[in-house]
Amino acid sequence: MRLRGHVRISCLASILTAMFSGSAAAQAQPDLPPDTRERELALIIASEGHDCPQIESISSPENNEPGWNILRPEVVVCRNGKRFMIVTSGRRNARPIVRPLPSIGERL
Repeated sequence: MRLRGHVRISCLASILTAMFSGSAAAQAQPDLPPDTRERELALIIASEGHDCPQIESISSPENNEPGWNILRPEVVVCRNGKRFMIVTSGRRNARPIVRPLPSIGERL
């Protein structure tokens, strides 16, 4: 009977060790430069054939409703005044959707 208790304790200890070492490794990842996301979005826009050499701002809605963590819409304003809505999916094989929006001050 004591052997089973010892096996359970050692199994629990190994699970806890794996959990804490995994979280430490995740926190040890290097911080990305602040303009990495801007570059990534500029490349996505360029791959769809639009002109956006530099990004001025990115805005995304903060919404905790179910489903918003899967589709992430972002509105990108380029330095040349053009605006785009980019929707990325949580799925790795899905391509982002890029739609041009009216420029600031432009009428529909």
